[in-house]
Amino acid sequence: MLLGLTALGAPAAQAADSSGGTDTPEPAAAQLTPPSSGKVGGSAGLYAVGGGLVMVAGGATLWVKRKRAGQITIH
Repeated sequence: MLLGLTALGAPAAQAADSSGGTDTPEPAAAQLTPPSSGKVGGSAGLYAVGGGLVMVAGGATLWVKRKRAGQITIH
């Protein structure tokens, strides 16, 4: 919500309410189009989580190697 003054000098909250704002906006998810195939595979989430775990494991391995080599100092 805006907390400033509009060009007319009325508070922004009053200016927004005076326009008759009884309509509620449509949710963003309702505006998205489905994927071109219409369906994402059931294992897509599993691949995403697995890929994330591989990235984390790789980063942790690199950090341990640098820590052992003395290239990383924790302040």
